[in-house]
Amino acid sequence: MQTNCDIYMKKTALYSLTLAGVVSAACSGTYTPEQLTFDSIKVEKRVPLTQDANSPAYEMNINVKYVREGSDDVRKSVNDAITAKIFNLHYVDISAAVDSFVNGNATSYKNDMLPLYNEDKRDIDKRPIYEYAADIRTRIEDGKEGVVTYFIDMYNFEGGAHGLSQLLTLNFDKTTGKTITLEDVLVPGYKVKLNALLQKALMRKADCKDINELHDKGYLFSMEMYPSSNYVLGRDGITFIYNPYEIAPYALGRIELTVSYNDMADLLKKE
Repeated sequence: MQTNCDIYMKKTALYSLTLAGVVSAACSGTYTPEQLTFDSIKVEKRVPLTQDANSPAYEMNINVKYVREGSDDVRKSVNDAITAKIFNLHYVDISAAVDSFVNGNATSYKNDMLPLYNEDKRDIDKRPIYEYAADIRTRIEDGKEGVVTYFIDMYNFEGGAHGLSQLLTLNFDKTTGKTITLEDVLVPGYKVKLNALLQKALMRKADCKDINELHDKGYLFSMEMYPSSNYVLGRDGITFIYNPYEIAPYALGRIELTVSYNDMADLLKKE
């Protein structure tokens, strides 16, 4: 019998990405993959803190795409980058990484929170402190030519004033599976000019004339402008994603700034 603590896992083919320069199996007489195929690992798990019917619980909902088919090098490159970005684990099978995340969080939740809850469970007002949630959803979109962007929407709530939402990204070379960094795209020394372009984009978005007005509205209050490590190599430009608290208070939400390739033409490496 399956209980409400059991893990539900399902793998389904969701997305295929055509690779450039592949050889037809009909021509070679051997099987050569024509597509890089992504499946999903889906997990739904509810971990009650006690056996009581009205016990608070940790709700986990996970949908992580991974490469199921493709050359070994490409598949390993993409999947290793995914497990590192989401779970901070390197060179671990993605199924094992998901299991580790779910089971580790469930164990920590019970070990850390049960003793405290036993002292507070008669106080109804304190119940929200013990309601935890983790939600991870991923999606894939084509970006500039030869690039696919992997999006990770993460939400975590651990009984505070509010949960924390984050949008993380990875950009993959469709042919090699390599993670594309800004250093792969932009010339050395790009940061000074890029920072200036990003600050201009932020001023436009916030309707501010200068840095002082940005500060007055809560932006860049204790930091300088910088290129986020979460970015999208789009068809017309690069979009930099700043999650809550990174360059502005939580109340201002997630901020996305796009700099067109035309505006950074002198920063782009020649292909």
